[in-house]
Amino acid sequence: MLIFLKLFALTSTVFFIILFGWDNLYNSTCYILILPFVVLLLISHSFIELKMRERICFKNCYFKENSIFAKILSSRIFVTIFYIFVSVLMSITVLFGIIFYPLELWFYLIFHVGLVIFFYRYFHYLFRDTVREDYLPIFAREWAINISSLFLIAVFLYLTLYSYEPKYLQQTLSQTIINASNSVASSCEITNYIIKLKIELDSIFWWIVSNSTDALDNKLTKLAIWVIFLIINTLAILGINRLIAQIAYLIDTKFNRELDGNI
Repeated sequence: MLIFLKLFALTSTVFFIILFGWDNLYNSTCYILILPFVVLLLISHSFIELKMRERICFKNCYFKENSIFAKILSSRIFVTIFYIFVSVLMSITVLFGIIFYPLELWFYLIFHVGLVIFFYRYFHYLFRDTVREDYLPIFAREWAINISSLFLIAVFLYLTLYSYEPKYLQQTLSQTIINASNSVASSCEITNYIIKLKIELDSIFWWIVSNSTDALDNKLTKLAIWVIFLIINTLAILGINRLIAQIAYLIDTKFNRELDGNI
């Protein structure tokens, strides 16, 4: 329990400093862009490390060390470029999404940090005699991400469907976009451009969802519209979940190696 509480305290501190810092300071100086850069580094590192491990394992199983395929699989260039692109999209949706999250989701995130850490330490313990020691932390992290994502997505979907609707919604699309754009602003030109673009795109989709589901009688069409809308927004949820797990993973493996083998 002491180990869990220590990891929970450190992970929560880092995670909420990043999110609260961005949520409260995004509209000020451009120096705050260091936080999106940190998030990008954390998320991209988790992807690249995992995929390089998988490629190396595949290479060692099927190809000779100096063959051309072995060299291609060992190259970090393609993996790095692709997953930095994925991480950029995920980081943007995370940081520009949390600004508009309801208070209930913020409260749940406190519990969710503990849930991710519980799964991470549990899988670390469960597979300690099965998975190779050098791969075990990554294995435990990925399983923790996969399982805990189901809880976070479920909470997000529930809040979106039953309790959350933007205040900027109006009868007309043009007024909805104007209200949404006017609801956010930043003195940093880069942040201001991205955040207004994102909220305007979100407002268009919210208006379509709100009006089409009221006007359409076909239940399947309504369901399809909501599913598309929620899939787009769950990218941010998956990013938040991976960010929590990566912070816990780094703290555990880099600064608390004595925790290995315990739960």
